[in-house]
Amino acid sequence: MVIKKAIVLFLFVLLGSSTNFAQSKDSITVNFFLLEDCKICQYYAPTIQQLYDDYDNEHITFIGYFPNRYSSEKDIATFKEKYKIPFKLKKEFFQTRTQKYNVTVTPEVVVYNETTDKIIYQGRIDNSYAKLGKRRRVVTEHELSVVLDNINKGSELVKSKTKAIGCLITLVE
Repeated sequence: MVIKKAIVLFLFVLLGSSTNFAQSKDSITVNFFLLEDCKICQYYAPTIQQLYDDYDNEHITFIGYFPNRYSSEKDIATFKEKYKIPFKLKKEFFQTRTQKYNVTVTPEVVVYNETTDKIIYQGRIDNSYAKLGKRRRVVTEHELSVVLDNINKGSELVKSKTKAIGCLITLVE
């Protein structure tokens, strides 16, 4: 009887931990890929601020990357100040992360588990845009906030990738 209970407890712990995609102790980075003159990035600035306010904590950090070669430090600083982005923004001159995550447009987000070295989610912030230049009247899906909620709760991930709609990144050759 004791052995059966031990096996059941072992399976419960094993199965319970395997269904969670991120443990609360994991280090998670929310990587935003942005472009200062992209109208879609500008549109999302208040949403990005709100996501930071809602989810930044000791386990979840935010950072923004500007992967286009013509983005200057001054332009990035102006974007940060104008749109009140509360986290660090960096020029990604060599596009190391852009290429690592295969990011092709801005804004695109990659939620990365630093502890397990795995992408948790990649794609759009929400479904505000149906296609380039065509914004929806009603936003019905908020993928990034759902992912961040699930991380905080230790819940299972529903969608791991969506197609981001935005301004093309000029890739380094």
